[in-house]
Amino acid sequence: MKMTLESTPTDELARFAAEFSYGDLPASIRDFARHWLLDSLACALAGDLGDETAKYADFARAVGGAGEATIIGSPERLSLLGASLLNAYQITAVTVCDTYVPAHVHISPEIIPPALAVAERDGLDGRALLTAVAIGAEVAVRVAAGIDYSIAGPRGWHFPGIVGPFGAAAAVGHLRGLTPLQMRNAFGLAGSQSAGTWASWGTPAVKFHQSRGAGSGLLAGLLAEQDFISSAEILAHPDGGVFAAYSDGGKPQAVVADLGKGFELEQISLRLWPGGTPLQPTLTAVFNLIAAERPPFDAIEHVRIEVAPDVYEAHARFAEPEGKFEALLSYPFIVASVLRDGRFWLDSLHPSQVGDPDLNRFMRERIELVANADLDRERSRIEVVLAQGQTIAARADAAKGTPGNPAELADLRAKYERCVAGRLGDADAAELLDLLIHVDELDDLSRLFKLLGAAHQRRAA
Repeated sequence: MKMTLESTPTDELARFAAEFSYGDLPASIRDFARHWLLDSLACALAGDLGDETAKYADFARAVGGAGEATIIGSPERLSLLGASLLNAYQITAVTVCDTYVPAHVHISPEIIPPALAVAERDGLDGRALLTAVAIGAEVAVRVAAGIDYSIAGPRGWHFPGIVGPFGAAAAVGHLRGLTPLQMRNAFGLAGSQSAGTWASWGTPAVKFHQSRGAGSGLLAGLLAEQDFISSAEILAHPDGGVFAAYSDGGKPQAVVADLGKGFELEQISLRLWPGGTPLQPTLTAVFNLIAAERPPFDAIEHVRIEVAPDVYEAHARFAEPEGKFEALLSYPFIVASVLRDGRFWLDSLHPSQVGDPDLNRFMRERIELVANADLDRERSRIEVVLAQGQTIAARADAAKGTPGNPAELADLRAKYERCVAGRLGDADAAELLDLLIHVDELDDLSRLFKLLGAAHQRRAA
């Protein structure tokens, strides 16, 4: 039976993923893709601090086995599947990776690890890698945009394991030179593995959704390369297509509108600090406040944190957090930490910090979290009243790192340095940073992979 491409959403997305080239990427998208790759690998280099990372490494070894792909932060090498699973988990392990806010989905854990594994095995250059991850990101967010989150979200669907396989399949398929028809089959196979619900929220299983999305996309791309046939229209098919299954038909036009000319991947946000995505505007506001005038901590009488009503409803219960997970969702804890220490990073979440009686007393007696109907999820305001009666305030209308307030390279350098501190020596850290900033100028990626594998485990140290 002869199979041909038509003009369905899946067909058009397959043509884009198979045929788009480095030369087709606008300069701004190349810049964003470099920054996104840098940020993602910085997150992975912080991944050894994740509470479950060691357990997940044992799992990846068991299902993946030894092979030729670099494990970030380890001299060990696993199969393409094992490396994709483990490196994906490391990117998301400590809750500082990217977010496509319209669908509440992290994108980098699913796409970058399988692309790295295939690029390393096949000896590809930096241009090929950068093009593949950009294509994978665009495919993932296009599929996410096509699923109506206003319907899918309230039904409990968690998007990393749903759209991630499509992005990973696109990246892997592009690196392997799949034809448009093979790419369509890859998407059909990706959609066959799409799954994940919010019932896992609050557990490490949400991170498994992301890691599994990377593995699923890898399998889809490699199986499609064997001309394995799958659904011809996995997205818009009325009987079991992704859009119908998850959101009553979705928005197919969002998949193809201005495809290859306008780039939805630019809507991906990069988190500069640990903490849930809704907390990033408040973190931005409090850092803006102390940058302008840092008040003495012992002179603070009252702190008022203003957030959108729906954010308040979701987070008010974490006024006195117990453990790291609740601390990452606690507005009082994060703001109190920044006001006291002038910083907020992963070490701020140590049990001695989360359980600090003085900090908890300050949170309980002096911090007020309130709902402000004039704010949405992207905005936050903080007001600090001092003992002398002076009031200082700051507002963020977009979190730093979002499309409305983009992260600069200097911001990402600072985050990278925090992520690699204690993992790489100064010279190796500086060299790796330079390679990532200029990745598409590299004809040979072997040094980059060597440095990624040279990082040592902080816990062991």
